[in-house]
Amino acid sequence: MKQIIVHFVGNKAQEQGYELSENIIDELDEEMSEILHEIFLSSFKDAKLHHFTHTTSLDYNESYNYMKDIFQEETSFYEGSENLVKQLYMASSHPNVKAGDLWLIYMSDCIIEGELTDAIGIFKVENKEIFLKNNYDNNAVSIGYEKGITKSDIDKGCIVFNLNETEGYRAIALDRLNRDDSVYWKQLFLNIEKIQNDSFLAESFINICAEFVKKDDDGIVGKSAFIKEAQEYLDVQEEINLDDFADVLVAEAKQDQFKTVVENYEKSHDVSFPDNFKLNQENKEKFSKKVKNKIKINNNISVMVKDVNKLQENEITEGFDEVEQKRYLKIYF
Repeated sequence: MKQIIVHFVGNKAQEQGYELSENIIDELDEEMSEILHEIFLSSFKDAKLHHFTHTTSLDYNESYNYMKDIFQEETSFYEGSENLVKQLYMASSHPNVKAGDLWLIYMSDCIIEGELTDAIGIFKVENKEIFLKNNYDNNAVSIGYEKGITKSDIDKGCIVFNLNETEGYRAIALDRLNRDDSVYWKQLFLNIEKIQNDSFLAESFINICAEFVKKDDDGIVGKSAFIKEAQEYLDVQEEINLDDFADVLVAEAKQDQFKTVVENYEKSHDVSFPDNFKLNQENKEKFSKKVKNKIKINNNISVMVKDVNKLQENEITEGFDEVEQKRYLKIYF
């Protein structure tokens, strides 16, 4: 972390304004650097790749252009931070948007997609934790408190890497936002979207399969059969077509159910599947871990199966109890 600037941004609808700090922090000792890395960067371990976008042209995406000016040294980091504060303030027009501190951090020696490059981190802190303190003075104890930041307070964050400029750069963003926050932070302020590469599509496909198994009203034997057949199907496939997958593995009576799961996932996660996408070996292993081990029976009971491929039908008996008017499951061991 080479340079840090912290500004304040209020709610535009409430005319709270914004306040610009006058200094840049550019001297950090080793301990402070470790603390800052833990607070601001540790939550990005599983973040998905994004890029800046615009319906017409990237030239009209203000945040993208401010980043571009900083990376190309057309403006200073401080001047660029001012522009980003003003842009965020204009986007904070919903009455529910909270005021907070906007941290901007310039970083070097970052590795993304195997490339060494610089990056700019943008973080908004709207909530702070209360820390209790106690002090000793001549055997007398006094207590007090301060407000500060922990990594759990960072829910609006984005790191933009100086890579693939013409494609809107490479960026990673935190995804733990509610709908309103996502609209003003990701869409109105940054205008970024997930990069729908094969890795992203493969993970989305795995999530869809897991959701379909969870919603399917088949018993554990039926669920296990689907998972086993899907595993065998994926082992020999290099590319996936969702329609072909459904035709081969989903019973005709449940085709509409699978289609609904796909449509709902596409809508809620802003995904659009192409005709074909690739699955590598790592994706196939993730499918095994995420889908095949845990089989949900109802909202309160799940059964863990260590290896579906070794599950024998005579180990499990399912049926319907006419007296209790409930389904039952017997497990022999």
